[in-house]
Amino acid sequence: MSSRKMQSRPFEDALFAQAFAYHRAGQMSEAEAGYRQVLAANPRHSGALGFLGILAHQLGHSADGIDLLKKAIASEKRNAELHYNLARVLAECGREQEAIRHNRKALELQPDYPGAHNNLAALLFLSGQGAEALKTAMQGLQLGITPDLKSTFVTVLRSLDPLSTKFDRSAVQFLSRALVEAWCRPRDISRGVCVLLVQMPAFKRSLERSLTPGSSRLNDLFSSDERASIAADGLLHALLVACPVTDIALERVLTATRAALLDEVSKGELEALDVWLPLSAAIAQQCHINEYVFDLSDREESQILSLRDSIVGTLDAGGTVSPIQIAVLASYVPLHSLTGADRLAQVGWPDVLQPVIKQQILEWAEEQEIRERIEELTAVEDSVSEKVRDQYEENPYPRWTRIPVDKEAMPIDQYLRAQMPGAPYQAIGDRPISVLIAGCGTGMHAIQRAQQFKNADVLAIDLSLSSLSYAARKTQELGLKNIRYARADILAFKPDMMFDVIDSSGVLHHLGDPLEGWRNLASLLRPGGLMHIGLYSAIARKNINVARDVLAKEGRGYSVAEVRRLRAQAANLPHDGQQMAVTEFGDFFSTSECRDLLFHVQEHQFSIPQIAAFLAEAGFKFLGFQTPYRSRYLKRFPDDTAAANLDNWHLFETENPATFTEMYQFWIQKT
Repeated sequence: MSSRKMQSRPFEDALFAQAFAYHRAGQMSEAEAGYRQVLAANPRHSGALGFLGILAHQLGHSADGIDLLKKAIASEKRNAELHYNLARVLAECGREQEAIRHNRKALELQPDYPGAHNNLAALLFLSGQGAEALKTAMQGLQLGITPDLKSTFVTVLRSLDPLSTKFDRSAVQFLSRALVEAWCRPRDISRGVCVLLVQMPAFKRSLERSLTPGSSRLNDLFSSDERASIAADGLLHALLVACPVTDIALERVLTATRAALLDEVSKGELEALDVWLPLSAAIAQQCHINEYVFDLSDREESQILSLRDSIVGTLDAGGTVSPIQIAVLASYVPLHSLTGADRLAQVGWPDVLQPVIKQQILEWAEEQEIRERIEELTAVEDSVSEKVRDQYEENPYPRWTRIPVDKEAMPIDQYLRAQMPGAPYQAIGDRPISVLIAGCGTGMHAIQRAQQFKNADVLAIDLSLSSLSYAARKTQELGLKNIRYARADILAFKPDMMFDVIDSSGVLHHLGDPLEGWRNLASLLRPGGLMHIGLYSAIARKNINVARDVLAKEGRGYSVAEVRRLRAQAANLPHDGQQMAVTEFGDFFSTSECRDLLFHVQEHQFSIPQIAAFLAEAGFKFLGFQTPYRSRYLKRFPDDTAAANLDNWHLFETENPATFTEMYQFWIQKT
């Protein structure tokens, strides 16, 4: 190396550092001038070529940016960062296969390059290579747990058919962590976890035994080695205490195990059952979460009444109750329903039973105290609203445990741009915003919005005091201070304030007149304000409608006992009927959600043309759907880069009826 080159390198480095600082600060013209100064001194400076390429892409000159990045790579072929940056630009330009190739090269050169595993997994997922995407995401997680990798792992896992997916020990490890640490809503990965569990040899054998007449004893269902094997990885426990089990086969095993435990407890041989206490306590938490939806026999009903009486009698006499008795009873009825339940909370129970006591006595008592303090903003006088309120008073919906915490609250404008790039959106600005959650249920959605949006002051309203009490308790548990809960009917709600954002997801379609409720909410939104709406799709709920029609003709009611009987019948139907299709819905696996799915006292369904007509009438601009089908839509309609053409979306849904199975979820803006 000549002395001239040695003397010029510090000068180039200083110029490059200054240009990069301008770039990071968003001073694009100064950054471009600086990079070009570096290249004037050294035309092969890979850093200046690469970042000038990124800058060109950011300014809308992607083809030039790609050429510059390729020149940078030609100058320094073994630089992983250059391949990684080129892959990102190519991906954003829709050139997925080229992006995959350069991302792989980045990892070949530097196997632990930050972000490369996540980006490669995301690209593989978008290109339809789900199994390879999952493998890549897990390889990244083994190097380090990052928020982006957690999100990608969950997204890919949810998209795969769990019946055709092969899981290894790494998957078990990460699924357990995802449930315990709330990488997502636990419900989102419940199906995959269930299928993985029933693939395990211990569960396969126990399922076979649970279906065999005469094999109902505990040791017939699980040997000691099988029980130890299941307990070792913690996946079953993590699932049972986090969310409803959403698989018929696994439910059968748990139902049989619960019945066998009750049978053994009823015989009075309690000491021999101590080894079963951890599993029994976890099943008790599961049954409370799913609101005791598991079916039970007449024999079990008789046994549980005797067990309840025995426990209450022992407590009244000042005696000692066995932990296994409490765990088994708690898997059939909530402990707070016992006479003198508060006495149970004062006993020094084993650690594995403490979460059951907290869940079924202490938290319930806290909600009763909160209930008395919730303010009432309107009366509930509409006849349909009264019926809906009564349903959710009996079964608050949903009974959730954990939700992911957003990395950092962001301005609403940044959130919308990230969710729907290219949407015809008018910015609100980075300022405090007032948010109304109209129909907050048990608070999961309100809490997520309060965490997502920077400087958000949230008012969350609902018809049901039981739901609001649950929501307020969970909000206190998380330490959030920016949510206020109140009871109100959307149809009668006329506050003396306006809102910047109104969110009503899964609510309007349960009103007597959904459009009247929607109009009322629209009147409370400031001009330029945003609204997020969730509505049922008539196309997506075709199978549900078939099942509901059959139930209506049969005169079926929606009591808890009736829901249990119906589920038991549906679970035994062949998999080739439309009625059986309801068991594929996650909502089939808890009492409140099953009632909501099949027996709701009021439900309207919509089509995209109906939504479009209302938006035109009410003066709203459609911004976009939130759906994992967005990338498929863009391939079908590449000219609609904003994915905001409702006529196209109607055609797309007609061609793909499962697009909005969970609901139409969309953002609109008041003009």
